[in-house]
Amino acid sequence: MQDNYDDISNAGGSLIVISADGIAAAKEAADDIENAFTVLSDSSKTAITAYNVVNKNNANYAQPSFFIIKTDGTIGYKSIDADYGRSDSSNIVSALNSLN
Repeated sequence: MQDNYDDISNAGGSLIVISADGIAAAKEAADDIENAFTVLSDSSKTAITAYNVVNKNNANYAQPSFFIIKTDGTIGYKSIDADYGRSDSSNIVSALNSLN
């Protein structure tokens, strides 16, 4: 995501990561990767439950997912993947451009 952050921003998007980790762990992860985007903690699993991305094998984690929330509050794009190694944020730029 960090690699595509500028492209996402240039396409009109804002990147916010929601982690199922607690606040301290989410902050530590954000500090470790020195990212330019916001990382939020969802340790109560409210957001990941609402977006139906709770990991089916371990409810303490979310599935790797990307959502584009349009200015009217509707979902303009979503990608949910079961494999943590395959998450690719480059497709977000294409999705943003298709919505413009």
